[in-house]
Amino acid sequence: MKKTAIALAVALAGFATVAQAAPKDNTWYTGAKLGWSQYHDVGFYGNGYQDGIGNGPTHKNELGAGAFLGYQANQYLGFELGYDWLGRMPYKGSVNNGAFKAQGVQLAAKLSYPIVDNLDIYTRLGGMVWRADSKASYDNVRRLSANDTGVSPLAAVGVEYALTKNLATRLDYQFVSNIGDAGTVGARPDNTMLSLGVSYRFGQNDVVAPVVSAPAPVVETKRFTLKSDVLFNFNKSTLKAECQQSLEQLYTQLSSMDPKDGSVIVLGYTDAVGSEQYNHKLSEKRAQSVVDFLISKGIPSDKISARGLGKADSTTGNTCGYKSGRATKAQIDCLAPDRRVEIEVKGIKEVVTQPQV
Repeated sequence: MKKTAIALAVALAGFATVAQAAPKDNTWYTGAKLGWSQYHDVGFYGNGYQDGIGNGPTHKNELGAGAFLGYQANQYLGFELGYDWLGRMPYKGSVNNGAFKAQGVQLAAKLSYPIVDNLDIYTRLGGMVWRADSKASYDNVRRLSANDTGVSPLAAVGVEYALTKNLATRLDYQFVSNIGDAGTVGARPDNTMLSLGVSYRFGQNDVVAPVVSAPAPVVETKRFTLKSDVLFNFNKSTLKAECQQSLEQLYTQLSSMDPKDGSVIVLGYTDAVGSEQYNHKLSEKRAQSVVDFLISKGIPSDKISARGLGKADSTTGNTCGYKSGRATKAQIDCLAPDRRVEIEVKGIKEVVTQPQV
């Protein structure tokens, strides 16, 4: 049972591969054909033609041609509308001459079945609306001419090979019965035509999805500011015990951000009171104290660094009235915003685009 199931699966997979060679569903195609047209039961035997022509010598085999427009509903079923020229068949006797010709418009359903990759067998079943014309002359005096129209059943079989996705060729054998009314045009022949055709299929190329460029990464920077007076005692770089809550909140925010390829820089600042060298060293120690705390909480050491900037980037400017030397208590209080620690987080924010349908 298991072997049977495997064999069936392999067969179905092979069939699916073959089926892919068929034209795509809901597409149109057009083509033309040229071949060998042959009339059968060709004797003139009605409307007075038999009196002058009879069943004398004929040329039954003629050049046939046609054109068609088709719609492929699915890989098995299509519909075709076409025009056929079935040829002019002359009657030539020793004295008398005649001719019979026919043409028509056909409509047929085309049933296809794939054999191997790119090769289908098919049958066409439908009908033809035809026009038949005949003429005759004999005894160098009397002339006859008539035409008739009607509908006859049509059947055909053939093979079709896909040269490319868009181009196909076919070998087609077609049969149409009872063309003409003997009482009108003197004959009622059947017709067969063996033809070689070529067709062009529209809409067979694969639809290429538009290429959507990846959005440029967005570099995102966030900055947090902590007052040094909250973290440190005046002129000190050791963290206060009571600053624990502020740093815990900072750590929670940093952990929740988790930027891609992110980095954290802790920047220490002082006010302008004191020497530049001293202030720079103090700001660096304060920044490092904050870094050490955050590393102890779990921030990777390779993702965080400290930098002391001293009195650079003052936020108070000249508003406190301090220039140099000793500062008054009022000036020290006014310069408090300059004594700070800033945490700068840089990272690439991932931009997610929704796929287009």
